[in-house]
Amino acid sequence: MRNKKWICLLLSVIALLGGCGSVERKVPAESGMQNGNGLGATSGSMEAEGFYDLELSEKKLDSPIQQEETFLGAQYFEGERIWFIGNEDGQVFCYYEESGERELLLEEVQASRRSADCRWYRDAERFYVLNRISLLVLHTDGKTAYETRMEETVENICISKEGNLVFVTSDSSHYGYVLKTMNPKTGVLSGDYALSECFGIAEGVEQGVLVIDLSGAYDLNTESGEKIWHMRWSGTSYSPNINNNFFYTFKITKEGDMELLQGKALKEEFYAAKITRINPEEMEKIPLVFRVTYANSGLKLLVAGFNQENQEYHVFLQERGSEDYGDFVARTDMEIAAGKGPDMFEDGVVSDIYALAAKGALENLEPYFAQSTIDRNEYYPAAFQNFGKEEGIYGIGYEMCSDTMYIREELTGGSGQINLSSLLDNMEGYEGQMIFSSQYYSSEALLQYFFEMSEDFYGMVDWEQKTCNFSGELWEKILQVSKKYGMTEGNREWEEAAYPVSARGFAGFAGQDTQAVQRGMVMVGYPAGNGMVSRQRLSDVVMNANSVHKEGVWQFIQFLLENQELVLSDHMLPVQEKVLLESVEADSREDYSMLVQGERIEVVISQGMTDRFWECLNYAQPAPYRTRQILQIVQEEAETYFTGDKTIEEISAVIENRVRLYLAETE
Repeated sequence: MRNKKWICLLLSVIALLGGCGSVERKVPAESGMQNGNGLGATSGSMEAEGFYDLELSEKKLDSPIQQEETFLGAQYFEGERIWFIGNEDGQVFCYYEESGERELLLEEVQASRRSADCRWYRDAERFYVLNRISLLVLHTDGKTAYETRMEETVENICISKEGNLVFVTSDSSHYGYVLKTMNPKTGVLSGDYALSECFGIAEGVEQGVLVIDLSGAYDLNTESGEKIWHMRWSGTSYSPNINNNFFYTFKITKEGDMELLQGKALKEEFYAAKITRINPEEMEKIPLVFRVTYANSGLKLLVAGFNQENQEYHVFLQERGSEDYGDFVARTDMEIAAGKGPDMFEDGVVSDIYALAAKGALENLEPYFAQSTIDRNEYYPAAFQNFGKEEGIYGIGYEMCSDTMYIREELTGGSGQINLSSLLDNMEGYEGQMIFSSQYYSSEALLQYFFEMSEDFYGMVDWEQKTCNFSGELWEKILQVSKKYGMTEGNREWEEAAYPVSARGFAGFAGQDTQAVQRGMVMVGYPAGNGMVSRQRLSDVVMNANSVHKEGVWQFIQFLLENQELVLSDHMLPVQEKVLLESVEADSREDYSMLVQGERIEVVISQGMTDRFWECLNYAQPAPYRTRQILQIVQEEAETYFTGDKTIEEISAVIENRVRLYLAETE
């Protein structure tokens, strides 16, 4: 939908707009959409009962666009896919893809109506010529019916099932989209329906318009907000943004599949694509269930690649979807305890991966590696996880990223070489008005920054003796600084003391590094027991010791490790060192510009920037696993201090009582 003529990295976080009063049609159980996420329950035999997947097939088309001609749009008209083509002689043609025939629609069309910035559309009575800021409506004889100037930039256009014209306009105030409806006879606009993301629209199957967004494909009634779902991406290996496609036009077939005409970003190529529903009972392959909290584009590409290549097994993703996270984790815990559960899962879907490893619920992968040709020396050591057991491999990290923190030079003494005590002193003594960061750093979040990388909360927690002591100068100073620098509704316009930066790919890191340096900040990291470090995060997979398809799971794990280039599609870092190095070298060859909250920033690659990237990555440490519950207790109780309802002494006593109880319950 969007013409990407430059590298554009959007770093602002876009909140998904939910709760729009939509009414969803119930989908029959046999369609595999029970539980609200496109997935059914998993039986003890690991058969994916009720599961389904979506398979994308593509065929590159011989383009009908000839020399000195311009593609002006495509749509389904009277059941057939048609293309609009303009040429230098002022003519506009309709190309009928099914027959391969051309029809001359109009002659002597102005050049401005035949440019690549225009999109043509039609119904039985009119042509609609859209150039992003205005709409020209022509009768089929070429005479002008009317012209309307749009208030917002228009990204796409279609006719609804009811015969109204619907536009997708950019919503500059919310960084999203708004659907506007127009009476095609009068040109009168009515109604605004907000969307957080929209990859394309087309005529609805049963009502309104057919929308493709990050959740799926559905008919949308723009007046009532009612949705009729046709496909959901959650729990499948398909996502509309995994291949950087433009969706020119699409429709749902009578069989329930989706046909598309799409193109690749930055390429003059056209593809006929089809998204087909796959049910395991219709396949001659063994289903494998992989349970995750959320499947990003990189994982979906890996799963889709494995499913296409492997002739014996098919991986079905099981995402949390709309299920409550606590319920999702509790359900997984109970299934595994009962000797059931998915064939494989990530550590985030269970309450305590270390406890499961200790109880033998995870398969030791060391014997599988011994029989394989995989050279572990080619991968980052963090990829091979033991989850607390002394010997063996019980989890594989297939992608990673590192987070660090840049802080203003006046709070660091002009250098990133600073310890926690000095940083707190400098922040406490600063006399100006400053918040830590506008990126959701409330006082409670700032507590997490100070504590999450420390194994024992700087000596406040004794795991061996199961005691704790939340008192003293360091404890009080952390609370006071967190209260002073936490973001609230009243201070969000103050200067920022820090800027969080993620190494999820060199290009993205370089852009964030440029912004931080321009703000007078230096890379510091997160406080830890051994100084300041960056925080390492891994996406991983573990094999359920209960699985009856262990060989299939191992084949999938091998595929993850041997196809690391697919990880890069979602701006994550591969764990294979060669692929990572090649990607960094490719991203660091040229300077580029990026758009951040409407402002264009020039990014100049430098050796210092490259050094900071590798420092952020190579000296990263994972956050201690067992401190999460204690940190949650501290954050919950500290809130009343931040609001002024309790003193430090009062919350400290409550925290100590709760932490001691928690420690007593742990083995």
